Amino acid sequence: MTILKVKNISKSFQGKQVLESVSFSVSEGSIYGFVGRNGAGKTTTMKMILGLETLSQGEISVVGQQVRFGETVTNQDTGYLPDVPEFYPFMTAEEYLMLCADITGLEKSQKKQRVEQMLKLVNLQNISSKLPNSKELYAANMIASSTNFESLL
Repeated sequence: MTILKVKNISKSFQGKQVLESVSFSVSEGSIYGFVGRNGAGKTTTMKMILGLETLSQGEISVVGQQVRFGETVTNQDTGYLPDVPEFYPFMTAEEYLMLCADITGLEKSQKKQRVEQMLKLVNLQNISSKLPNSKELYAANMIASSTNFESLL
C-alpha cells in the first residue's frame, strides 16, 4: 500500500524556483528520509506534506487523502520530527509522550498503552529521570506522533 504519494510538486518563493516537478511515493512500513544540501527543498517538501505550506503545482496524498494547505487531518497518519527537535527538560520521557498523545488527539483510552508501547520500543520503559535531547526520546516521539501506528509514515 502506498502511504505517501507526491506527484509533480513545484514550489516558488518570490519568483525563485525551489522545487520543480518532484515526484515520489513511500510504501507502508518503509522509512524514507531526505538528503541534500542546504536550500535543496527538504524542509519545504515536508511542510507541504504536512499541509503547512502551499504548493505552486502538483498534489500530495497521505493514505489516499489529498493534503490541503491549512488542513491537518492527514497529519494523524504522519510522524515528523525536524532536524533539531525540542524537548522540555523538566519532563520525563513518559510525560513528554503523554503530551504528544494529547496534541495529536489520541483517545484517552489508548494513551497509556500507546505511550508504554513507544517507551518499550526505544528501551526507555524503566527510566524515570528527565531526558532532555535524548536520541531515544527523539525516536519515540517520531513513532508516537502518528496516531495510526499500523500505517506510520
